[in-house]
Amino acid sequence: MSIAIVMLLAGTNVQAQEADAPAARDFGAYGRDAAEDSMIDFARCVVRGSPRTAADALATRPGTREETARFNAIAKSRKGCLRHGKLRMKGNWMRGALAEQLYLNRFATPPVEPARPDAPAPVVAEGTSAYQAYADCAVARNAPAIDTLMRSKAGSGEERLAYGQAMPALSSCLAGGENTRLKIDRAVLRGYLAEALLDFRKRPPG
Repeated sequence: MSIAIVMLLAGTNVQAQEADAPAARDFGAYGRDAAEDSMIDFARCVVRGSPRTAADALATRPGTREETARFNAIAKSRKGCLRHGKLRMKGNWMRGALAEQLYLNRFATPPVEPARPDAPAPVVAEGTSAYQAYADCAVARNAPAIDTLMRSKAGSGEERLAYGQAMPALSSCLAGGENTRLKIDRAVLRGYLAEALLDFRKRPPG
């Protein structure tokens, strides 16, 4: 297991080195934990009130103006979902939170497909980011373990255990082998995995 992955799961200051890691200023005065909880609560409220709105936002390409417009529209139309303060998160955090909550809303039970450690990595569609391709591979190899991760509370001991269960699949999907550095924030990774699970469970069995 690579040092980078160990640090990611332990929640240490590796975040400062990660490509998608948010800066401390992104969380305002409340700190990361409170900001992350608020984002999750907001996304859960949005999905419960209008799952189609969340699905339409996720249907856009990440990083595009269309995606930003969808997120801005959600923020304006669902102000009642924010208990206090202002929502100050990057698009990839918003996208990941919506993907997680949409997945949990659609699928009350875990997938029945067993782990397939030797499953080939899915074909990468044009325009798919390297991180999303990585997440698709991990889900293809152990969807039940990734599902357990989605049902764990962010930042909890339960989440760390879930990451441990998913580690063989996560490590096997690193392009350069298990010692390759994974430069991505834990919360952002959860978002990619949630989108991969949504896509995986939409496909017909077999």
